[in-house]
Amino acid sequence: MATINELARQYAERISKAIAEDGFSRGTEISASVLRASKTIRAIKSVKTEIDELTYTETIKPISETDKGKIVAGIQKELRLPTQRQMEIILEAASNDDLSDLADEIENILRGR
Repeated sequence: MATINELARQYAERISKAIAEDGFSRGTEISASVLRASKTIRAIKSVKTEIDELTYTETIKPISETDKGKIVAGIQKELRLPTQRQMEIILEAASNDDLSDLADEIENILRGR
């Protein structure tokens, strides 16, 4: 398994790449309907699933909630979000298909807040 920092960086890069491929940029208004068919939602859902399914290489046991939190914090830092809670909201909203909250948070990423 890659290190926590490597995983966080890889996940953040995937999310950033999807945002760019969807053409979302600063000032873009993102609605739930636009997000529903986007690469961004697929990338975020994929990242969430992968984090939930990570195991330690040596023991093949699921990683701890603490280590999951460290990965989420690393993604948050890479995406330059001010709080880890915002990243948690993004991952949870994507997994629950709460696209209106997710759209708001992605706009926050684009605005740098």
